[in-house]
Amino acid sequence: AKKENIIAAAQAGANGYIVKPFTAATMSEKLEKIFEKLGKSAAA
Repeated sequence: AKKENIIAAAQAGANGYIVKPFTAATMSEKLEKIFEKLGKSAAA
């Protein structure tokens, strides 16, 4: 992935950026981090 694409995605509000091809483990890790952030913001 190009650095510009990753930066643009982050600025657009993306919670994670996964470069294809990716493994199930990579997807799982990204989802866990997103759910952790959602849980923390819901508790606040």
